[in-house]
Amino acid sequence: MNQKRIYLYPFFIILIVFLIDKLVCIPELREAGRRAYKSGQNVLIGLPKVWEEDKKLQSENTKVVVVTGTSRSDIFHEWEKIPVNPSTYTGPIYFETRSSIKASEYFLFYLMIQSMTKAGFKPDVLFLEFSEEMLNENNVFSYKSKWQELMLHEDELIDIYPTFNFKYQREILAKLFFVSYNYHFSPTQGVSNWIKGKTANDDTYFIALASYLNKKRPLDTKNVGIELDNFTPKEYKDRIIDYSESQRELLLTKYTFSETEYGFLKKIIQHAEEHNIPTVLWEPQVHPYYNQLRKSITGGNLLETLGRPLVNPNSKNIRLISLNKGNTNCKTFVDSSHVSPICVPEIADKLLQIAKEIPNFK
Repeated sequence: MNQKRIYLYPFFIILIVFLIDKLVCIPELREAGRRAYKSGQNVLIGLPKVWEEDKKLQSENTKVVVVTGTSRSDIFHEWEKIPVNPSTYTGPIYFETRSSIKASEYFLFYLMIQSMTKAGFKPDVLFLEFSEEMLNENNVFSYKSKWQELMLHEDELIDIYPTFNFKYQREILAKLFFVSYNYHFSPTQGVSNWIKGKTANDDTYFIALASYLNKKRPLDTKNVGIELDNFTPKEYKDRIIDYSESQRELLLTKYTFSETEYGFLKKIIQHAEEHNIPTVLWEPQVHPYYNQLRKSITGGNLLETLGRPLVNPNSKNIRLISLNKGNTNCKTFVDSSHVSPICVPEIADKLLQIAKEIPNFK
């Protein structure tokens, strides 16, 4: 009889663990014992306020362009008001740049665009950045780093499950079956904070959110970069050669095509089509030196070979353009990977011209 009871002990332990885990479903307890939010989570939490502000602008007859991308798109944030060529577009227009996140990837962009739709906001046009570095499985800033920062809801986990590889699918299943694992729940912290009526320490949340929701930076004319042919030998070495090497080590090391990141780019395109979001998928211009270095690693021209197959030629919502094809006159660079902020008006004008070709852009 005693032997039979011993055999049942593991089942009792599993049952107790399972029941304790289900207690974490109680929102108050979960908030008391979960891990404090990290930067990726803070971004997603801050977005609903951003979309509400944008909806208010639209209600006042202002067109809203959402700029989503990495530091190459972040240069849009350097302008409090981007001058738009009247021959391209007349009327009030606002460029929403708070959805540009330095050193980011398509996984986070997909979650951001999902939050936009969930909030009931549809931009008049979306400028979605395409950069070859984001398709490197071994990019230091790939989905792997953001995944560790996020605590996603069950519906979000189920949605992204098919796009991930087997390793991360197993993690998603673990997060779905065990809520405490998903929220990095600490029982001691949870009980202590619940008794005291406190929640998890969110100091990092407020710091990150305050930074994320900041006002646009005024253009600093002292740091607008250098013309293509005007670099001194030292500037060329520091800003072009050495910076290209640092980019190669961070973003292009052991370059392997990422099925996961490409999968999320595909989901973004599908989402834009399903929700009739006018979208310009654009490739930012980089310095010729870095462009050749990158091409020697990736093969180059990935916007055409990988991006274009995702877009129906008869799409009423999406168009593509590479600014590495001599489509702009601006030849001023901050470094090998980024054009100067003074190029932004011309870039915005060019992308708006492409947007005007989209049937659903009004």
